[in-house]
Amino acid sequence: MTQLAVLPLLEVVREHAADPDLLHLLDHDPDERTWIRLLATEDYELWLISWPPGAATDWHDHGSSSGAFTVLDGQLTEHTFDGGLQLIDLGVGDGKAFGAGYAHDVRNATDRPALSLHAYSPRLTTMTRFRFRGDRLEVLGVERAGEEW
Repeated sequence: MTQLAVLPLLEVVREHAADPDLLHLLDHDPDERTWIRLLATEDYELWLISWPPGAATDWHDHGSSSGAFTVLDGQLTEHTFDGGLQLIDLGVGDGKAFGAGYAHDVRNATDRPALSLHAYSPRLTTMTRFRFRGDRLEVLGVERAGEEW
């Protein structure tokens, strides 16, 4: 198994995002995020995530996996912490790539649903959950693939 570098992973997401059928694969749940793993190769996995208004991931990382995502419909806001809280608004076609251990909180702060496509390499095995404490992130626990998602 090969771990894809961050930028090639963003290219993978953008290539798959060109498929117009993705917009119709998930029904938008009005109360919570829904997701489906679309593809799992030896090198990466691909997830489609639907975001109702107000949905958020809360603070987390992706363990030893690098990741990339792009917005297919709607708008998402990514909160990051790099010496201070940063907000990045992402609209249709905008993408983001990140390395292992990168912590963020992604949310749909709008009043309409959103849809995004995510890739991880290697496949997700753990995600660490955090709490934002004003000037730092505090570890809450670690979730494992097959148990919590």
